Amino acid sequence: MKLESIQALIIGGWLLGLGVIGLSVNLTSAVGWSLLVGLGLLPPLIMLRMWKQPEQSISESIREAIRK
Repeated sequence: MKLESIQALIIGGWLLGLGVIGLSVNLTSAVGWSLLVGLGLLPPLIMLRMWKQPEQSISESIREAIRK
């Protein structure tokens, strides 16, 4: 699975979980939902910023050189 797919799944699960939490605590006000969304977007944004693509291994470099 590609890194982008994994990140998308984690972020989607996080946001879906926040929606379930918001519904379970019976949030009804726009202010409450705004705070939930605002605070809920911080962890995925930090994750996207800090989670980098792993370095290319030696075997991947060799395979890439052979293909060219």
